[in-house]
Amino acid sequence: MRITKRKIILTSILAILILFLVAGLIGVRDIADTLRTASPALIVLAIPVYLISWPLRGIRYQQILAQLGHQGRLDFLVGCISLSQSANVILPARIGDVVRAYLLKKMKNIPLTTGFSSLAVERIFDILAITMVGGFAVLGLQGMLLDQWITDVITIAGLATLAVFGLLVLFLKLRTTIGGVAARFIREIAVVSTNPRAFAIVFTGSLLVWLFDILTCFIVLSAFSGTASLSMVPLVFLAIAVGNLTKIVPITPGAIGTYELALTAIFSLGGIDPAIGFAAAVLDHIVKNSVTLILGSAYLSRFGLSWSQLMDRTE
Repeated sequence: MRITKRKIILTSILAILILFLVAGLIGVRDIADTLRTASPALIVLAIPVYLISWPLRGIRYQQILAQLGHQGRLDFLVGCISLSQSANVILPARIGDVVRAYLLKKMKNIPLTTGFSSLAVERIFDILAITMVGGFAVLGLQGMLLDQWITDVITIAGLATLAVFGLLVLFLKLRTTIGGVAARFIREIAVVSTNPRAFAIVFTGSLLVWLFDILTCFIVLSAFSGTASLSMVPLVFLAIAVGNLTKIVPITPGAIGTYELALTAIFSLGGIDPAIGFAAAVLDHIVKNSVTLILGSAYLSRFGLSWSQLMDRTE
């Protein structure tokens, strides 16, 4: 997929407009005053907590590739993931995913088909884990009146995931009806997704990745005095679930703007002041995107590549 500079500029402007719109509705002065009350120590603490999720991402991806007959060192795979995710922070439509397939082909001679199918497996299990987290959060918040759109988003994601797994099982039974590259792509996804042992390993890894993502957000929210408590845990679970499910339709680079909007809306439903909710959402996203970009830049140098080389592969 070709991403032009014009599309990057337009989607970046959209992200900024969403942020300014939400900030304007809440009150820029209120948000600024709220940000000044945040505990720097807790914001800094959120960084190493989020860093823990990265080797977990690498281990999970290592297991996915192993099921497809390919081996990769953990350090290398963490580098591939961080570079592709860094590109996703900069580029719209998750086009950075192409970067990972390119790196696997260039540096490990892993076929592009396998690069994309392994990434599809990762995405499927991400959605499954996030949907389950969101479902449990809704159960934990039964005493709170939730907007219908929240339960709709989680229900649709859950049904869609079940439908995907059902189609994969059906494909394995009727594989002769599809041939060529498409068959190989779907077969590789099905091999991992429908194998009980592989399913358990990858799903457990996905849950761990998202638990540290949620913990990061909880720590950031705790930076605002008196805001976060154990009773708020289900709310943070729900906010992260909904915030990341909105990324399925990536209309802005790194879901900047839409992510903050979703988290602010969920936090507000839980009784958190909108200014605090928005400030926490912004800081949470800054922490996560900053760690991603720093890791990506470090591995870029280590792999002897440049951003322009990687961007060329997205065209």
